[in-house]
Order: sequence, then structure tokens, then C-alpha cells
Amino acid sequence: MPCFACFGDELRFLPPQPVFDRLIGDPREPQTALMANLSFPRFEGSVGPQLEFLQWRPLDGSRWGWGIQGASFIELDSLGHFVYPERVSDWYLGMYFSESSGSFSHRFEYTHVSSHLGDELFDELQRFIYTRESFRWTTSFKPSDSFRLYAGLGYYPHIAPQEKPFFMHGGLELYTGNFGFLLGTVGRGYFTYDLKIKDEAGGVVNQNFQWGFQWKAQKENSQSIRIALSYYNGNSEYGQFYQNEDHHWGAGIYFDP
Repeated sequence: MPCFACFGDELRFLPPQPVFDRLIGDPREPQTALMANLSFPRFEGSVGPQLEFLQWRPLDGSRWGWGIQGASFIELDSLGHFVYPERVSDWYLGMYFSESSGSFSHRFEYTHVSSHLGDELFDELQRFIYTRESFRWTTSFKPSDSFRLYAGLGYYPHIAPQEKPFFMHGGLELYTGNFGFLLGTVGRGYFTYDLKIKDEAGGVVNQNFQWGFQWKAQKENSQSIRIALSYYNGNSEYGQFYQNEDHHWGAGIYFDP
């Protein structure tokens, strides 16, 4: 990994870990996962890379990062006999700046979102243009390895269909202590709660609860595999159905880079 130092400061190109840790409880954080809907015969898949280009580490102990992130979220119906037509797909692309110092970290991001009906529903539902351009600020407080709290505000400078442009986002992460697992690896349990309040569709409160197990090669690593049970309550996160209520249980496997 290339590293450039000047007067004690350090500038890293393609660092191994980002400045701002992923919000693993947010169902729309860029992620790579496979999920089964336990309330309806449906499956979901997502691919969500994040690439931090540069990371600056000045002498005061803070860290600064700049990168891009994107994701594709796809929902499939299960019609039996190994037939899984696509219902909907959402696409995310954005850029961010981040900073951390002590127990606090911050991320300011710009994100473009578009949503499209899948081939299963082309002839059944009326399609419409769903697109969002958003700016969001998120602050995270992590005083220990077992607790994290985050909150933020967002604004849509461009939104279609036309809705009110402000939203709020918050949540928490709780972890058990690490314990030895298979072949010298490390595991721990966790719980997350994610909350979004949007001033759209007459007012929306989306909540996501997740109970899971995180598996790492070493506890210092950012890379992990998670297996989790979740419960979602609110309006659909898929743009083509953002006005529809969605309450379901799910189970999934997540691959954190």
C-alpha cells in the first residue's frame, strides 16, 4: 500500500480500512449480502463496494478520508420450481468525505439513487421515474468496541416524484465480547437498531432490527462474515414501492470487506 509522509503527517493511498466504519444495521448501507424474506416467498441480494482512495493521518491523531461507494439491491419473487423473477432493483452511487478523532467519526456524503421495476412486474404495475440526489451528514460515537451510536440529517436537492426534501437517520450497535471460534478465528454476537424518519409519503418511520453473529479471522480485522436475523417495520426501502407498507422478518448472510 503506497504511503507518503511529510513532516510526520501520513497520506495513504487505498488504505485497508476506511475512516468511517460501515453502518451494518442500515439496510441501505452499501453491502454485499444474500437475504431470505421469512414473511413472504421472496429473496434479496445486494452488491455494495466501497473504495477509499485517500486517507490522511496528521500528527494530531485524527484521520481524514475520501472515497466512493455504490450498491445494487435486487428483490426476487419465489414462484417455485426454481423460478425467481425480479420484482425491483435499486441502484446507489455516491462519494463521501470522512473524519475521525477519538471516539467520534463523521461522514458527509452525496448519493444518487434510482429504482426500477423488474421483468416480473412490467405488465402488472404502472412504472414511474424514481430518482433521488441526496446530501447526508452522519456523526458516530463509539466509546468502546462493544457500543456505537450514530445520528444524522439529510436533504434531497433533487427528488422525483416530488416529495418534501428532509430526512433524519439514527441508530445503535451493540456487541458482545470476542471469543475463540473455529480454527483460531474470532466470533461475537451483536444487535443493531436503525431508524429513518422521512418527510415523504405523508410521513414515514422505517425501523430495522438485526440480531446476528460476526465472524473474523482476527478481532482487529475489518473483514468479517455475519449471519443475522432481522425484522423490518415501515415503508418499503425499494423506491418503486416507497409508498407501500413493509413489515417482514428476514435472515441473511453478509460479507463485510
